[in-house]
Amino acid sequence: MIDEEDYGKIIEAHAHIGTWSADNADFTEETLNAVFDEPFTVSINGEEEENEVVYVLVSNMSGIDQLPDGSPKIDEIEANTEMLDIAAENPKLKTLIVGQPGYGDANNLADLIEERGDEIYGIKLHPNTLMLNANDPLYEPYLAVAQEYDLPVLFHSQDNYSDPLYIYETARKFPEVPVILAHMGMGNDDNHWYTFGILQAALRSETANLYADISWLSPEMIVAVLQRADEETIYHLMFGTDIPLGPYSDPAAYPDRVSEVKSAIADAFEEEEAEELIHRIFYQNAYELFFAGRE
Repeated sequence: MIDEEDYGKIIEAHAHIGTWSADNADFTEETLNAVFDEPFTVSINGEEEENEVVYVLVSNMSGIDQLPDGSPKIDEIEANTEMLDIAAENPKLKTLIVGQPGYGDANNLADLIEERGDEIYGIKLHPNTLMLNANDPLYEPYLAVAQEYDLPVLFHSQDNYSDPLYIYETARKFPEVPVILAHMGMGNDDNHWYTFGILQAALRSETANLYADISWLSPEMIVAVLQRADEETIYHLMFGTDIPLGPYSDPAAYPDRVSEVKSAIADAFEEEEAEELIHRIFYQNAYELFFAGRE
């Protein structure tokens, strides 16, 4: 049942500030604020609707970005303190602290959570830039911190160091920890279906508490996933864009993305089911994961 007061709200589950050398980019919080400060109008198959992003789960890319030797550009403490200080001045921004297995120390994150835990909503890990397979034991202390402090972990997922199967192998050692497969396996539709299979199998077998965000999936792929997903899997999918990477440094791109995804879902399902799916994907699932337990 949809609470009418919440309909049209969006939680952006995958956002960044900071540098990204691959795109020669340096994004500040103003880039996000230009998109999220005010409600905006979307078009769902010609019907206009007012939407508002109420929360943004954001991490500092400068703590993920690499120097030429492959090491992180800045360390865990600096990256996360910077992100927390920015979010403290921007109420919609909710921090995911960055971990750097192989370079950092999970105790750094634990200390920060002890100090500023009310401001921390999860942990972000990026095996590609660490050049460390996601099933390496070095990730386990970070998952242990997430377990101790009841935090979700967002993993970049892709068909390399971040292979969703590797992530699943680590996640199943911590079955109580919500582990999010960012981009549902970045790349083409084959990668997305491969990741979807792992996600649904893990949930059905109750061997890991996996989630996925749908950033970079085509609207057609999103609809296909929803048509094949069981109810439990649908409850574990969340809207995200990877903003401000790709086209999303342009404020106009975000309402366009929301419009095309909502329109595709509205086209593919009966009205009541479409509204429920849209509300779950864009708001309710992320709310239940990141925010409900804090009230």
